[in-house]
Amino acid sequence: MKIGLISDLHTDATEANKAIVPFLIDAIKAAELDIFILAGDVTPKLSEFYEVLGEFADADLACQKLFVPGNHDIWVGKKANMTSEQKCGVLSEICQDHGFHSLMDTPYVVDKIGFCGTIGWYDYTYASDKYHFTTEQYAEKQLMKSVWSDKLYAKWSDIDENIAHRFEKELEQQIHSIKNTVQRIVVVTHHVPFRECIRYREELPWDYFSAFMGSEGLGRICLQEPLVSHALFGHTHNVVNQRVDNVRTICAPIGYLQETPLEKLRAFAEQRFTCFSLPNES
Repeated sequence: MKIGLISDLHTDATEANKAIVPFLIDAIKAAELDIFILAGDVTPKLSEFYEVLGEFADADLACQKLFVPGNHDIWVGKKANMTSEQKCGVLSEICQDHGFHSLMDTPYVVDKIGFCGTIGWYDYTYASDKYHFTTEQYAEKQLMKSVWSDKLYAKWSDIDENIAHRFEKELEQQIHSIKNTVQRIVVVTHHVPFRECIRYREELPWDYFSAFMGSEGLGRICLQEPLVSHALFGHTHNVVNQRVDNVRTICAPIGYLQETPLEKLRAFAEQRFTCFSLPNES
């Protein structure tokens, strides 16, 4: 089974971020995938989200398309009459309209390989050991005149720690629901599942904001189930392909393309789009 991964399109960020989508679609077609995974952060704009997923749908890809939302995807405007929980539901409906399977809703199983997923969240367990900010200081999501934008636009019904643990529990329940019927499980999150995949710089405010990369609970869930062979994610904007104990971790982000010339987008899309193969389970 051949699987392709990309994340963090951020099509609302720059002209290049929007223009790279057709080149990604070309790369997906050329790879002749069985599964294509989009691991979140497409755009906070619902109309643009619909349009971008429509580009993938109109391409008539032969592979199955899987999706988990990112933190930018669940942002809502200050005056919006919608919570982030409600927006997750809207995103799932858009996915259904465009042939994407939303892993936030249910696992996906094919050929005895299961895919389980969640957006994940953060509970500050990735805070740098070098600094000693309090939980209250992390909850403020701002330092040295810099603000983590979830403070302004993520409108959950609970505090960060409880939201993170809720999504961890849902992921654990997904894995439990399929583990007796599959021979391998691939976990897909947007937030980072392992501390080993985070780059600390030993400087502020960078390391302060590293606390918002994910939660250690996501990684524990992956490691405690022997069937989990891969953990795929986004959010960091850093390319990751490394092993953490018995789990292969992969992140293939586009990120922000402020300085990427339009004529170089095809090469960049092909570089960042990541494929790997799994043996067909019998």
